[in-house]
Amino acid sequence: MTGEAVNPKAYPLADAQLTITIMDLVQQAANYKQLKKGANEATKTLNRGISEFIVMAADTEPLEILLHLPLLAEDKVVLFFCFFVFFGFLTVL
Repeated sequence: MTGEAVNPKAYPLADAQLTITIMDLVQQAANYKQLKKGANEATKTLNRGISEFIVMAADTEPLEILLHLPLLAEDKVVLFFCFFVFFGFLTVL
């Protein structure tokens, strides 16, 4: 995805430093077996009210697969942070 433009629907987009911090947090969650992967698992955890942090890849194709997650979190009144991460940043650093 290097050289390609990021979809403008991917908002908010984390900058390079925040991307590194988010990836560290994701690694910690994986070590504690707290990580769920995929849109279906994210939807399930939002419906159950156990999601606190959602990371979505900005280079997902098609991006529309993920765009229901922020709306679902709003409907369920779940306090969460939602970031789109462009993994091209990780290769640049």
